[in-house]
Amino acid sequence: MILFIIMAGYLFYIHTQPAAKPVSDEYICTMKEVLYPAVDIIQSEMDNTTLSVWNAARELDGVDASDSSMNLTLLKLRRDVPISFEVGRFDENDTLIASTMKMDETSGTAKATAHYTEEELRAAGANCIISDYGQAGFGEYGVTVTAPIYDADGKYNGTLRLVINTGSLFSGLAEYLRYEYGYTIWVVQDNGLQIYDENTEEIGRNILIDPLYQTASIQNIVKNILENERGNVSYIFYDASWSNYTQTNAIWETIIPGDGMTWRLVLTDNTVQNTGEKDLSMTAEELKAFVENAYTYVNSVGKERALAEFNNPNGQFVDGELYIFAYDRNGTVLALPYQLSMVGLNRWYLEDTSGVKIGQRIIARAEQGGGYVYYLYPNPANNYNKELKLTYVMAVNDEWCIAAGIYMQNSSIAETLSEDWKERENLIRQVRNLEYLSKLEGEASVIEMIRDQKSEVYIEGLYPFAITDNGTMLADSLNPALEGTNQLGLKNSYGMSVMREAISLAKAGGGMMYNLVWDPTTMQENHVLMYIEPAENGSTYFGSMMILE
Repeated sequence: MILFIIMAGYLFYIHTQPAAKPVSDEYICTMKEVLYPAVDIIQSEMDNTTLSVWNAARELDGVDASDSSMNLTLLKLRRDVPISFEVGRFDENDTLIASTMKMDETSGTAKATAHYTEEELRAAGANCIISDYGQAGFGEYGVTVTAPIYDADGKYNGTLRLVINTGSLFSGLAEYLRYEYGYTIWVVQDNGLQIYDENTEEIGRNILIDPLYQTASIQNIVKNILENERGNVSYIFYDASWSNYTQTNAIWETIIPGDGMTWRLVLTDNTVQNTGEKDLSMTAEELKAFVENAYTYVNSVGKERALAEFNNPNGQFVDGELYIFAYDRNGTVLALPYQLSMVGLNRWYLEDTSGVKIGQRIIARAEQGGGYVYYLYPNPANNYNKELKLTYVMAVNDEWCIAAGIYMQNSSIAETLSEDWKERENLIRQVRNLEYLSKLEGEASVIEMIRDQKSEVYIEGLYPFAITDNGTMLADSLNPALEGTNQLGLKNSYGMSVMREAISLAKAGGGMMYNLVWDPTTMQENHVLMYIEPAENGSTYFGSMMILE
């Protein structure tokens, strides 16, 4: 229904809309000065990734699946490509025989999601094959980089496959371009399949058949982009808030990520501007009370009536940036008043631009009894610009939960959320290096490295740590005094047990999270971005954090 309303409005509008105004050559040149370096960044990232996969495949030529060196090669590759999800070694029948992390559970039975013949792999020469965007065997969405592996006699013996997190590949750059230049990007395969967009609803859709792009003028623009390696166009379309129409000016260039694939990276000036308006009136305690009031309402009127009220943009539980939303325990949206088209969609794998799994963190918090959680999210009261959001979560029952959040506009990090995405990659790389070295040299050796600020694992500005599954801190470079203490009961000023949250995340496979931690050097709480993953033994977790203030 929501899509029909949007399309009806658009079809009505195109009969009366003015033609796009001409754009000067100088304006296009200004956009090109931003586009070309952005293209070079992504092309270089993909070149380095495919080279790493190819070289790792050559290391595995002639190596038996039972050889311990195989696992080390996979771990090293995953470390060296921080935009990757997982790495897997498949036999000639496309069956998984060795892997990193999440794929391990299905080793020996899982099949590759894309099949390539030996002839296709040999025809690619010394190049990796890049898949279409899609869902990998372990659930995440991205593109897969594939290279052939041969036995000691040169006979084809299977493939090495690495799944790229396309969100990680593009989102950091997109945020940088937005904050620094006022531009945004979207990326599409040459067959029309969209692999990145700030509007996450559009990712995975084909713009050749997407209902939002079916007018003749927009389809001509789409075909122009897909059929030409580079160019520029101007057209009338929705602005980035999807509530108004505006002229959009776009330029694009082609990226060759690997064999068999081309991408168009499209730079547009279709961004919303920060209004500068700040609502600092609500406290965290008032936020909690707002959610508790909604919880009482659910118990009073029942689920069906409550969800109808929560989804009413003019209802009693919607007030500017403050609104109740709801998820079931599988990540399906039950209420989201400003984005009604997402109701009924599953957002289990939805990430913010820093890689925080929003739905998963909310559900995990509900399962732990409720409380606060951080992530980045578009602020409807500020033209849908992404801001740090503090959300309070309550479980209604074992089936679903409700929540509401406030944007941390009074925080010192509110205007600095475009932190260098390369630093976020270093955060991932450091933790994965701890895992690799633990496999290579032993856990005790890695713990000593964390304690030694001159060791090979250190990266300036990052603070690695190791903690057990029962909450005992084995090593903490930010606060060494915590070593040997149990951290499960230690809470910050919002009542959040930082390490309980981190352990919960690690047990789910690991990932990114925001939190508020005590910094003994400044004697105050600081916001941090943390990355954590389980070590091979399953009872120790390696993590690291970067201070954002």
